[in-house]
Amino acid sequence: MTDDSWARQGEQAKSGLAPLRGLEGRWSGTGVCHGQAVSGQIVGRLLLDGSWLEVEETLRGSDGAVAHSDRCLYRFNVEEERLEVIQLFEHASMTTSIVEPTPDGFRWVTGPGAPQLRFWMEASALRYTVLLPDESAPAADMTYQRA
Repeated sequence: MTDDSWARQGEQAKSGLAPLRGLEGRWSGTGVCHGQAVSGQIVGRLLLDGSWLEVEETLRGSDGAVAHSDRCLYRFNVEEERLEVIQLFEHASMTTSIVEPTPDGFRWVTGPGAPQLRFWMEASALRYTVLLPDESAPAADMTYQRA
């Protein structure tokens, strides 16, 4: 790979990540996770040369105990020309999904037997839901404001 193509790849990766840049910063919110009222914190930050976006979320129950935590690494895959997310969570679990921008946010493209994640983004607000297969109510429904 020439220096020119290496630089071009970096610029494409950064440009392709633009639809998710709104996740950068600190967020605080509340909602429900598996029927339990929770409060949440999200921290989004660019990594390395700005071509990766790390989003770390921690949900706590009313007793202050951690109910869920995960870390997501978003990137624009230049070769496939698409956004992707690698999600790391408890019990050494990991998923990789395609991310599809929508007019008001984005969604993770997952299989029919997998949770469906949908995100709505505004300048100062973020909401997401997680819908499990064969369930009509979301397993998680969180609303965040910039902290």
